[in-house]
Amino acid sequence: MTHSDVRVFDADGCPVTAGEGALTALDRSLAALPEGTPLFILGDTNTLRDCLPELLAHAPALREAPTMSVSPGEASKRIDVCTDIWEHLAGHAAGRDTLLICLGGGVVTDLGGFIAGTYKRGIRHIHVPTTIMGMADAAIGAKTAVDLAGVKNVVGVFHRPVGVYIHVPFLRSLGKRELLNGLAEMIKHGLVCDTAHWAAIVDAPLHDIGALAPLVERSAAIKSAVVSTDPMEQGPRRLLNFGHTIGHALEAHGWESQGRALLHGEAVAIGMMCATWLSSELGMLPTGDRDRIITHLLSLYPHQALEATDDHRLLELMRNDKKNKGGQFRFTLLGAIGHGRVDVPVDAAQVMAALDHYRSIATHA
Repeated sequence: MTHSDVRVFDADGCPVTAGEGALTALDRSLAALPEGTPLFILGDTNTLRDCLPELLAHAPALREAPTMSVSPGEASKRIDVCTDIWEHLAGHAAGRDTLLICLGGGVVTDLGGFIAGTYKRGIRHIHVPTTIMGMADAAIGAKTAVDLAGVKNVVGVFHRPVGVYIHVPFLRSLGKRELLNGLAEMIKHGLVCDTAHWAAIVDAPLHDIGALAPLVERSAAIKSAVVSTDPMEQGPRRLLNFGHTIGHALEAHGWESQGRALLHGEAVAIGMMCATWLSSELGMLPTGDRDRIITHLLSLYPHQALEATDDHRLLELMRNDKKNKGGQFRFTLLGAIGHGRVDVPVDAAQVMAALDHYRSIATHA
């Protein structure tokens, strides 16, 4: 902690600054840059409309920075979008001393980090996340990626931001669905790392941004700590993949089916329910914990219709998961609430059984 209205967490050498003074701290950092440092702001059309004015009010050092805009949503995480931004930067003679400010949620931070990591073999970037997804998870940890051929996050690099600045009031620009989208990642943090955090989220009034603020900061602290122990995702960081093997496949499959697209957090919530059931079936998780987790997730994320005929395609998509070894799925599962276990072998039949169980609980939705 540097002073009363700012809290700073270390994520493998990247300071993650949260609290009421976060954007003022950002402005101080920018003001300390060498004179003439090129600054660019990347956002989507929503964040440039809803959040940029507040950013500029708190960080006047950015008022002359040109902006670059992408369309909201996962569809912007494409190589051709990167090409447009690379060309824009090159057209403005942006050198290796350029600093890119990424103002947005998980899509903008993933995309912006990848662009920064590859333009001229790497320029500096700062994340100013505007969603729970970005604040609690996506902006922290140096993982950047874009999607390719319907597979999520298949092309990317590790490129650490020089700073992350969390300004919770940006969340007032979001609707309920987008808030729940990010909350899924916070729930994940509690389930794999912190029993008390899980309990606090269960009891939190989700409509109250003030009540959410300390929980968002706690999730940011958890993510920062895990990243610091395993920055290249060789071991403990895989805890954060809980729910994501099935979740990423469901998300990607939704892109292929008109009118069935799920947000990332919605897909991960289904993945967490399936992984929770598998944890119990494999004798790792007590049934009481299993039932509490699934009941709470269903109360937030209404049951989605999954066709059994889609299971083969979901398995195909899962085979591209980066955590697979020797052609075998590797899941993060639970030994108890607050205690995840990484690299648990799971076969295709067990995945299909978990999806069948999710289908069977539709009557509880």
